[in-house]
Amino acid sequence: MVKLLEGFRNSFVWKALVRFQETLLVLTSIFVVLIMCTEVVLRYIFHTDFFGIEEVVVVAAFWLYFIGSAYGVYEKSHVKADIIPQLLSKPAQARLAVVISFTMSSLSIVFSWWAVGMVSYAIEWMPRTTGLRIPIFISQGSILVGYLLMSLYSVVHFLEDLLGFFFPARGNNECKGIAK
Repeated sequence: MVKLLEGFRNSFVWKALVRFQETLLVLTSIFVVLIMCTEVVLRYIFHTDFFGIEEVVVVAAFWLYFIGSAYGVYEKSHVKADIIPQLLSKPAQARLAVVISFTMSSLSIVFSWWAVGMVSYAIEWMPRTTGLRIPIFISQGSILVGYLLMSLYSVVHFLEDLLGFFFPARGNNECKGIAK
């Protein structure tokens, strides 16, 4: 199982997903900053407005937020309260890690399922923003993609934690050392 996880993490698909996220994070970050700076210059220097700019920023911000959230799960750098594990023994920490990663995986999968329904509904009924008439599924697609990626990464982390629990020496050495 360790070899399988290691092979998957070293696969072209895994690396392409990570590269896609990193590229999208950089591009959406730059876009949001530039569009907000443009809005400030237009509004306060030229005393004019760019109609619908807020709708465009919201779409970009959705993608930035949900891809960033998935990237945080990938890196295991997402927000978490980790004071309790510090107080537990190593075996109890391993059990808690399995429970936490299982819970995260389960919730991510449920939220992915809900996102599929939400995006399907948006594609079927095609609601649009009020100003520029941007289809809502474009911003909602970020929720689906983000949760699918979070599900993938959290399931991989769960399997690593499970291996670390059942095979403490092997799991900790080999699974924790799998390259990103």
